[in-house]
Amino acid sequence: MRALAAVTAGLLAAVVVAVPAGLAPLSPAWAHAAMVKSSPANGAALKQAPKVIQATFSEELDKASVMRLYDAHQKMLAKGGLDMSVAGHRVLKIMPPALTAGSYSVQWVAISSDDGAVEKGSFKFSVAAAAMVPPLRLVAPAGHAQVKNPVAVVIETPGDISQLTMGRAMAPMPGMSGGGMSGGTGMGPRVHLHIVVDGTAYMPAADQLTKVGPGRYQYLLPKLAAGVHTIKVFWADNSTHAPDSAVESTTCTVTG
Repeated sequence: MRALAAVTAGLLAAVVVAVPAGLAPLSPAWAHAAMVKSSPANGAALKQAPKVIQATFSEELDKASVMRLYDAHQKMLAKGGLDMSVAGHRVLKIMPPALTAGSYSVQWVAISSDDGAVEKGSFKFSVAAAAMVPPLRLVAPAGHAQVKNPVAVVIETPGDISQLTMGRAMAPMPGMSGGGMSGGTGMGPRVHLHIVVDGTAYMPAADQLTKVGPGRYQYLLPKLAAGVHTIKVFWADNSTHAPDSAVESTTCTVTG
């Protein structure tokens, strides 16, 4: 009897051990929200301060997720959260204030919408010192004005226009470098005036501009077709022709 009891007990123990191993549910492997990209990218060195800061995650986030912007002294400058305009609810967004030159860090707390799992992280970026270019303002045409050919574009700047324009000897072309600009010394300005009309760029030389007042200069555009036109002015980088200042813009209607 004792031998039978021992055998029976052994069989029961084997069954007890086997059942949990075979039938127990597997522990759920919940995925946590991980940041997959950011804008600015981590470690980015920017020439201009960002107008928006975003972080994109691997899965849908809870509305309680948050993102904060800090300066180099760990002072919080702005706070943001879920960007509800982006489908999938995977993006956190901050609308920062105007940022000066310096280093910045963004700290985020991502809460998964499915299980409430919390992940934390951060990324950094820097803004370079502002380019030493003078202010530039588009004076005319006024917004929504009706004008006739030739359309006069009037700009205003306290800068030396002779050092902020292309020389006539340098025709507009892609990949233009700083050498060979106005003055003929090979040490031309780092930026130059761009006047862009409906996507077509004009880079007038200083002697193509007429002074019409203190710090004000006029440029006559080639004949434009009747209709609505968009005009933009900015200082452009000599090498890339990309804007190196704020872009001033207006729309006007040419009637003839």
